[in-house]
Amino acid sequence: MSYCGSVAKRDADQFAAKVQAGISRGLDVVDAWRAARAQRPTRAQRELREQRDRAVATHRREVKAYERRKNRARVQTIGGTAVAGVAGTVGVLDVVVEATTSQVGVYGPSWMWLGAAVVGAVSAWMGRSNGKTIRAPGVFLPPVEPPPQLRPEAIGSRESEQLTHLRLQLVEVLVPLDRLEPAAATELRRVDLEAAPPLHALIERLEVLDRMQREMPGTSAGDAARKAAEQVRERLSIGCSNYESLLTESAGLLSAPDLSRTTDEILAPAVQALTAYAHGLQRAANPDSPL
Repeated sequence: MSYCGSVAKRDADQFAAKVQAGISRGLDVVDAWRAARAQRPTRAQRELREQRDRAVATHRREVKAYERRKNRARVQTIGGTAVAGVAGTVGVLDVVVEATTSQVGVYGPSWMWLGAAVVGAVSAWMGRSNGKTIRAPGVFLPPVEPPPQLRPEAIGSRESEQLTHLRLQLVEVLVPLDRLEPAAATELRRVDLEAAPPLHALIERLEVLDRMQREMPGTSAGDAARKAAEQVRERLSIGCSNYESLLTESAGLLSAPDLSRTTDEILAPAVQALTAYAHGLQRAANPDSPL
């Protein structure tokens, strides 16, 4: 081989090596981008987390409002009792002084102190009554955090995403149920609180098994991880089916008749009254028209 031929071959090899290195770097960038994208929370996960944060914030506001009302009632009771005790004592002393010396009491007219004692007693009674009527916030069951996110190519990723959507729909159903059937809404929250963590644990297992398959391809351990992931996926699919049944029953509760007054009972009399009023206006504008 001539010198020129060897130089050309060396240049071609170097060029091929550079191209291969560039392709490798490009593939690494693509893999890194896919991994970063897979770690980003989905829209359903963000909404589910926002619903949880909103529920926690609402409960905190209710607790603070309850504590403020209780403290206000406590202060009113203690203050009214103190005023009633002090004013009543001074008033009695003044009554004794006025009765024995026929003079105005030492601390002023007795009626003024006795009146202040009555006002204090009434204030204390109102404070105690208000304190008894203040209702404490109910037992708070915070929604469970969204499940972990699997990469799109992992076994069970579809079921994981389905579970996230189902739990989000359940949280949205709880909003009207809180007004219509508070007891049913509390029961649904309890069920979600108990069922979601074990299903999330299944997704965490799938994440570990997926990592084993990618890091040990073609080995017995990788094959075992793939088979185990299929079994876990089946269990996760059964959990999603149970959540679908739960949503079906929740939809039935929303369609059930309301035990309180219906809209027909509330609006029908108003519609009839407005119709009669409009008819009266027409009669007043045209007194000669027939009925």
